[in-house]
Amino acid sequence: MNPNSSRNRLFLIGGCILMAVALFFGWQWAGQDSAKPAPKKTTPTVTKAEPIKSPDAPSQTPAPAMAAGGDKLTTVEEGDLMIDQILRSEKEIPAMARDLHDLVKKLNSEAQVNASRHLVNLTSDEDYGLIAGYLVDAKMNPDVIEVLFSDLMNRKRELQLPLFMNILKNPQHPQNEQVRNVMTILAGEDFAQDFTAWDKWSAAEIKKAQTGE
Repeated sequence: MNPNSSRNRLFLIGGCILMAVALFFGWQWAGQDSAKPAPKKTTPTVTKAEPIKSPDAPSQTPAPAMAAGGDKLTTVEEGDLMIDQILRSEKEIPAMARDLHDLVKKLNSEAQVNASRHLVNLTSDEDYGLIAGYLVDAKMNPDVIEVLFSDLMNRKRELQLPLFMNILKNPQHPQNEQVRNVMTILAGEDFAQDFTAWDKWSAAEIKKAQTGE
């Protein structure tokens, strides 16, 4: 056998084997390229939620503390203790009347009414100013005004008439109608809303009382 022919045959066989191997691996790689890899799962990024903030509440001004005195409800028992302390003091009666005047201003409700009763009992005509201001005060407790008005009816005419005129000209005063009736009886006629006539009559009556006519 020709040695060259044998060598050529070996080369041919080897080439065929190499070609077969190349085709095999080429087929494998082509299969891998054609198959799309499954998408890689990614873990979604979780953003930590911030806590929900409620709208700012409107600023509130703290409620003012209840004021002492007339704005704070006083029980009858508490009022009686304060009244008793004044009455048991060693002060002169005019000084006690002034203390009771101040106490009426501080108290309220029935305790205030009780204090006003003692006030009128200890207040002389000379110190009647302690009562007059309360009598025409539109903000005063109506029950207190009733006590003061009852006392006024027993005072001298010079004290009565100026206050009667003040009340008569104030239709909102709780004693307005009663004053109108009283003055109509004293004057002998009703001047209605003619305050000039009422003033003239009142001035004449005061002058009579002062001169003793």
